[in-house]
Amino acid sequence: MHLPEPPVARPIPERLLFQRLMETLPAYVFFKDLDGRFICVNHALATKFGLARPEDAVGRSDFDFFPEELARQKFTDERRIVTTGEGIVDLEEADWTDPERRQWAITTKLPLRGEEGEIVGTFGISRDITETKLAREALETQHRLLRTLIEILPCRIFVKNQAGQLQLTNEAYRLAFGAGAGEPIIGRTLAELIPPERVELAAQDDQSVMQQGTAILNREQRDITSGQHDRWILLSKVPLRDGGGEIRGLVGMAADITAQKEAEELANRARQKLEAQNLQMEGELAVARDLQRELMQAGLRNVNEIVRRPGDSYPPLTLYYEPSERLAGDFVHALALSPERIGILICDVMGHGVRAALVTALIRGLVSDPRMLELAPGEMLERLNVRLCTLLDQPVMPRFVTALYATVDLQAGTLAMANAGHPWPLLQEAGGAVRTVQAGECDPALGLVANALYKTSQHTIAAGDRLLLLTDGWLEEPDAAGEEFGWTRLAAGLKAAPADPARALRHLAALLQSHSGSARCRDDLCAVLLQT
Repeated sequence: MHLPEPPVARPIPERLLFQRLMETLPAYVFFKDLDGRFICVNHALATKFGLARPEDAVGRSDFDFFPEELARQKFTDERRIVTTGEGIVDLEEADWTDPERRQWAITTKLPLRGEEGEIVGTFGISRDITETKLAREALETQHRLLRTLIEILPCRIFVKNQAGQLQLTNEAYRLAFGAGAGEPIIGRTLAELIPPERVELAAQDDQSVMQQGTAILNREQRDITSGQHDRWILLSKVPLRDGGGEIRGLVGMAADITAQKEAEELANRARQKLEAQNLQMEGELAVARDLQRELMQAGLRNVNEIVRRPGDSYPPLTLYYEPSERLAGDFVHALALSPERIGILICDVMGHGVRAALVTALIRGLVSDPRMLELAPGEMLERLNVRLCTLLDQPVMPRFVTALYATVDLQAGTLAMANAGHPWPLLQEAGGAVRTVQAGECDPALGLVANALYKTSQHTIAAGDRLLLLTDGWLEEPDAAGEEFGWTRLAAGLKAAPADPARALRHLAALLQSHSGSARCRDDLCAVLLQT
């Protein structure tokens, strides 16, 4: 059987091929003469130049389309090409025609030769890489930021591959294992850093994490692997997975919690000692109450010294504190987070007396941990709740603590809060209006629900505003008929209060005593007035 001959392809003119290429190619194509004037450009480049037709570019130069500095650099490159005959391949260069819209391109430029081989100009092709470059720069910025954060963290950060070799560490990790600043540690294993008897302890954890995918989260233990047996760490290790979900190593963190453990131990010892001597302490309780008051006042004075600005009529923070017994469960702790930012924790421990006061001391010790200062309000309460759920789960201790933690940025005019079953604060605006600052329902009181989550709400606060943080004694004090003082009376009292914050708080206390008909309230009174 004879098959027919395939049809002979008709030749396509080379000029038509070139024309179609110049019409459809998305990259920028150009040809220039020896003086840098365009001989020919494709449609894509004409569109970039804002021209209706490629022919409109003929006879013009880069100086007609690009900023002076960019055009001169392009001209210099092309003069070097026509002089040396050597082209430029894959040059990453600025390529914006509008200074408000930065663009970059990767360009190849070559000498354009005539029929006799002489150089008659240049030609080239550019491809826009703006999105790629911006993404790369953003990634590099994020990488530098992450690297900086890792280095300044006081806890040890480390990443290992499946062979146990270190892939990333921070300064805290290197110092803990005795590696100097210039000593290479990446690529080494623990077996190269510490004695064999300590390697096995860490290796068991690593195998569990990488082989079984089991995470170790916030485990308290003696710092055995680094040899610091007198130190305590909070250890976490989680699997490091690739994009397909396969485990390729692990990421770990170890935070030194020795000070916290010592604080807890001291608190427990103090509690045991105070309970044993409770009957003999009545004569000393007055001194303890004064000390309790002084601790709060000292914290506020310290913040006021750091935050108060020249010319302020009044200090930023003013305290009113009146326990119903010699020792109270109400307290406030102020923190200077920066010269412009204040942290305020106000708490109400269930009950009164020595046990409640002990819990206030414990909370103050926990909050004083420097690692707590950078936490968002919700995270701060979550950390406190974890500790208190364990410590308060004892019959002799108070059952729960209500708390509100707020951070105020006086310069930015922002207020962030988290609430654990506590009364919301009152805000008196500079114009005089008073309203409650709240964000939905409160989260659970501290010590009640293990692993409870606490949300952080964001608000604004303006110069001249006053923020009143208080405990529930201000609201629940009854009169002879049993009617509580309540929000309405408190808000009206704040609206009518003097500008001086100390006098304003005394004014509110006088209204409360008038309502109750007694010089001593049934519950502790604690309030702090923030003057912006």
